[in-house]
Amino acid sequence: MKLKLLLLISICAFSQIHGQNASLVKEQQLFIGMLSGKYQTPNGEYILARGSAEEREMAKELLVDQIADIGLEPKVHSYRMPNLNPFIDLLFSPFKGANVYAVLPATTESNEYVVLGAHYDSEVECPGAIDNATGSALIFSVVKHLKSSKNRSKNVILVFFDQEEEELVGSRAYAKFLKGKDWDIHSVHTFDMVGWDGDGNKEMELELPTPYLEDVYQNKADELGIPLYVTSITSTDHHSFRQLGFPAIGVNEAYGKRDSSPYKDTPEDTYETVNFDYLAGSTLYVLEVMKEILK
Repeated sequence: MKLKLLLLISICAFSQIHGQNASLVKEQQLFIGMLSGKYQTPNGEYILARGSAEEREMAKELLVDQIADIGLEPKVHSYRMPNLNPFIDLLFSPFKGANVYAVLPATTESNEYVVLGAHYDSEVECPGAIDNATGSALIFSVVKHLKSSKNRSKNVILVFFDQEEEELVGSRAYAKFLKGKDWDIHSVHTFDMVGWDGDGNKEMELELPTPYLEDVYQNKADELGIPLYVTSITSTDHHSFRQLGFPAIGVNEAYGKRDSSPYKDTPEDTYETVNFDYLAGSTLYVLEVMKEILK
């Protein structure tokens, strides 16, 4: 009798996890499909790339609509940023763009904030499905599911950065914006490329985590059987926040071990190359990490 009961519990748990994964995969397929030109947006547009100002504007509007659809208030952080080399400003106009963000309030009064960010732009003429519609889909899904949580001790900021492909401009502007706020930033987590797993081992990379963040991510990875490794890579958005003194971490597929999309920054970075099962598994893992942080 006990054996039958345990078997029944195991079958129910497996069915629940499988159903959760299937639902999440479907959700992320639509999100990435619209952001990378596979599907039309609700406005009837195809965003074939997100490199030009016009394409980034379409992507921005899509993200605003997606945030509103899950019951959060979308906000646009417009900016103008100088080039890293001031002499270039004599030849070219300063950068101009817009980050899109929303705040999921804590369920108890708090001035602490956890930032979940990913860049939404791509290289010119690149669909950017893995780089970085996958990172954008991950944080969107995590916040959507956190919204139903009854216990959140900290506020959560969902932010999509513009112009990562151009000197991390969007995240540098947003980090500066946060520095001017009277908010206690607990931690910043950025996600860049989470859609490729060539060897099928579910491995993920942590970039320059603080000791606390490394422990939280490692403990949850051990529970879920997800291999992790740490690198000192600084070439994506987490670097912008660390430069201004925020505790930050970058999280992505195994870029440092070269188990990463070979189509990065090319026209072949399409919807069809995304490993949606890997993305869903990584998303559920990050969701568990966030639940731990928000206890």
